[in-house]
Amino acid sequence: MLEAPVFTILGSGFGMYGYLPALIECGMRVALPERYRTVVAERSELSQYMPQIIWCESMDGALEQAYGAVVALRPADQAAWIPRLARMPNLRDLILEKPVAPSPQMAAELLEVLDRFGKRYRVGYTFRFLPWAKLLRSALAERPERVSVNWSFLAHHYRANLQNWKRFDVSGGGALRFYGIHLIALLAELGYGDVLTSAAWGPSDAETAEWEATFGGEALCPFGLKIDTRASEPSFTITVRRRDREDECIVEQSDPFSSIRPSISNGRDPRVDVLGRLCHSFDEADMPNAKRQQAIIGLWAGVEKKSERR
Repeated sequence: MLEAPVFTILGSGFGMYGYLPALIECGMRVALPERYRTVVAERSELSQYMPQIIWCESMDGALEQAYGAVVALRPADQAAWIPRLARMPNLRDLILEKPVAPSPQMAAELLEVLDRFGKRYRVGYTFRFLPWAKLLRSALAERPERVSVNWSFLAHHYRANLQNWKRFDVSGGGALRFYGIHLIALLAELGYGDVLTSAAWGPSDAETAEWEATFGGEALCPFGLKIDTRASEPSFTITVRRRDREDECIVEQSDPFSSIRPSISNGRDPRVDVLGRLCHSFDEADMPNAKRQQAIIGLWAGVEKKSERR
């Protein structure tokens, strides 16, 4: 019987409470450096996996044993790691958190490096796996006049008044680069390639707290997005406008992931099952993924070029 492939994880935050259970539940073995042991042991939903982890003295030791790696670091740190990982002959599969890098230009350059070294990779754009994405696809197939997504919430960095990387555009944070990129990725997959309008607001020129845009695509209706990361009440809605009919709200929930959140939680992050689907996507052909990532970066670059500051 063949042994399951070994993955390692760079990142002790979402890498641990998101990707660690997802990988193990997908049948992977996971090698981690000893410095992550306390993080795993002290979280009740993760401690059950302790016996299944291959503990190594260092990250270099974990990487030497690995067939694949999850990189769940800040975009700038992830960008610094990718060229090194690309040159490791034992690593075949890479899962990169979103955004790949702080800017679309840098992201495109890094993915070219992975292609050049023959690596298979996936990026953590997971909205495509959520239940409402199927509803959205069905609505678009009916050729409506317009579809709109409104996503409002109070980001942790505003609630706690943190000056961290998720707040600032230059480090890959903000309403567009960190949150909006999820929707950009989904729209690119749905066939949208034109940025009709894009505008950003924020308390300073360095940060985007609100972003609003309209997209177009061949044989597709206009698609409007609005994201507000300083809202007092959380809300995620999708509204469809059809000819000679009232607008219909086909999705109305507190946030994009609430439709997969269990009624009783043991501390397990609701995104684990979605990350499992991302891990299993390595069973699919690579060519569609490569084309999808190119389309995502192209649409992201178009947004950045078109955006007006207000």
